[in-house]
Amino acid sequence: MWNYVWGWFWGPNGRLNDCLSAFFSADELKGDNMYSCEKCKKLRNGIKFSMIEVLPEVLTIHLKRFRHEPLFSSKISSHISFPIRGLDMKPWLSRDCSSKITTYDLVAVIVHHGTAGGGHYTCYALNEPSSQWMEFDDSSARPVSVETVANCQAYVLFYQKRRTSEMEDFRRHIANLTQQELEARSNGGLLQFYISCKWFCKFKTFAEPGPIHNQDFLCPHGGIQPLKIERFDEVCLPVSAVVWEALHTRFGGGPACNRLFRCPVCQQKQEVMDKRRREELGTFLELQRDFQNEKSSVPIYAIAMNWFRKWENFVKNRDSALPGPVENLPITILRNGNRILRPSSDFAQLSAALWHLFHSHYGGGPEVIIRS
Repeated sequence: MWNYVWGWFWGPNGRLNDCLSAFFSADELKGDNMYSCEKCKKLRNGIKFSMIEVLPEVLTIHLKRFRHEPLFSSKISSHISFPIRGLDMKPWLSRDCSSKITTYDLVAVIVHHGTAGGGHYTCYALNEPSSQWMEFDDSSARPVSVETVANCQAYVLFYQKRRTSEMEDFRRHIANLTQQELEARSNGGLLQFYISCKWFCKFKTFAEPGPIHNQDFLCPHGGIQPLKIERFDEVCLPVSAVVWEALHTRFGGGPACNRLFRCPVCQQKQEVMDKRRREELGTFLELQRDFQNEKSSVPIYAIAMNWFRKWENFVKNRDSALPGPVENLPITILRNGNRILRPSSDFAQLSAALWHLFHSHYGGGPEVIIRS
């Protein structure tokens, strides 16, 4: 009886590999859990499973430490052992996985202290240059042993892909090529190429940086993206033809860029979009001012704040993407065949003119009238 109670509240001890195997294990879909076949439009038996197609540079594993029941919640305090070095993800990869390095080493752990009702978080992190593990607790930091880390009650684990000596040798090779080009600048190549700063940072730190991705700063026409032309030195860096050839031969990708220019096509599109932003924002501010100064009783509409934030980010140039159609469905409920405002939903009040401004530009809905 005591073992049952202990297992319910604290759970059995286990290994991280067992947890991963359980997570990626296949589920049989049958009986009340059959799946709906898209082809034959009937319920069928089946098997559902997950596999990894691309391994990230930093693998984050979140252990479910909390159990939530209808009447109460509890914390699962069982110890899960985990490898400090050499976590191999190969058993859970799909056949088409493009990642060649499958081994990870632990770099940080988040620990939760307390109960399901409240508590405190601390962190263990590896100081890579000194190979010293540190404990961070609010403003305090202190060195700890690797055994302390291994015995902690992990909540979130952070693993980094293991770097290979071959990759380190290639980084040194690129550094040497760069230095040689600098020393012999007068006798260097006639062409200078540009490469994404973002990708080059991955090259210097990642075990697998992936293909060169110059689309970070280039538009589809080969010019610099309009919003990045004024700070091109922050988004790309010059490299010699020899360095470019070595990087491109090993990693592929691109496109090659040996000329920086302002694209007239994208610049014109950007100017049109900037004008739209100014006009929409100006009209909104004017209508909002009228709405605030209105003394009489006027109709009031509702707008979902989730959509409004997207629009605000667009007109303030925080996001280049249009917000899309108005999405008011999440703030409504269906009652007697009509859509009404959902209680305690996240919305803002608008005048009829403001609602028609948004709806005329973006469409969507549904229309939600708080007061007619």
